[in-house]
Amino acid sequence: MRNPRKTLLLSAGVAAAALVAALLLYGSFRRSSTAHASPAPQLLSELPAGAPTLVYFDLAALRASSFYQHRQDKAPLAIPNQDYANFVSSTGFDFEKDLDRVVIAAWPPSGKEQRKNVVIAEGRFDRAKIRDYATRKGKLDHQQGHEVFVFPTTDKTGFASVTFLDDHHLAIVAGPSIAPLFAGHADNPGPDPATERAARLDGAAAFMITRMSPIPDNAGGGAPQAALLLSMARTVQWVTLAARPEGDNLRISLEGECDNSSSALQLKSALELLRVFGRAGLESSKTRQSMDPAALATLQNLLTNAEVTQAAERVRILVELTPDIFKLGGTHTSQ
Repeated sequence: MRNPRKTLLLSAGVAAAALVAALLLYGSFRRSSTAHASPAPQLLSELPAGAPTLVYFDLAALRASSFYQHRQDKAPLAIPNQDYANFVSSTGFDFEKDLDRVVIAAWPPSGKEQRKNVVIAEGRFDRAKIRDYATRKGKLDHQQGHEVFVFPTTDKTGFASVTFLDDHHLAIVAGPSIAPLFAGHADNPGPDPATERAARLDGAAAFMITRMSPIPDNAGGGAPQAALLLSMARTVQWVTLAARPEGDNLRISLEGECDNSSSALQLKSALELLRVFGRAGLESSKTRQSMDPAALATLQNLLTNAEVTQAAERVRILVELTPDIFKLGGTHTSQ
């Protein structure tokens, strides 16, 4: 039977991994001259309505933030693969310096329909070079009054379609057609839930908003220790992760929106308990022997200063990341 303390610590680890993942994504961006986050709704308006997941990155603002300038590893990113290296060589486009803002709308697979993704990218593009590259590596098509470049891919959709909206904006759609880019939400003409939540994130330089999928009844393998955690998880309807530079620091907000205020209060209590277990784990002699002291102190400070609040059906974890967070990449001491 699974140890309940290990189950709680595992849940805490998943939450911490989400924050670290956001930080790693953030750490991949380089310097730019733009210092302030642009309003996300302007780009979001280019996306089709109804997506259960929205992702936004203001890369220019993140690259220019004081927090990022404190990073220790200032080397450029390695070219991820040969295909991308060929694309950079042929078109002169490099996402590290030429890509400023990105919004993504994503739909999970449903029935016979495959996963759908629509991406709008803002930056500096050489249209002539990209067109030449596309005609050599893919095919040129014309759809809905747009010139469309269709590339073969290795995923289930088999293709990716790229079209310019103007000189500084292009759209990327999974599949051989850009029709999803122009799809409305005729079945529900009311407000778009994800976009409404994005409008509350004033000043965020990056965010992800997602509607939670139902958790299967057999999740957790029937372990009674996991039943309570799964029960609370099922009450969470939406999750929002946002990041905003604040001077030398980076403010991370992780919010869960429950189905009612009572469920939110229970979730807040569980998160506070996870904090207790997390601090106990960091204070153990084994942890102190295996971790770099600076990294250990940084994690202890995060757990101590993280704010857990509840307002009606929403529970929020607010963390202020200082440049010391980069010390987490340090080496472990030998046991």
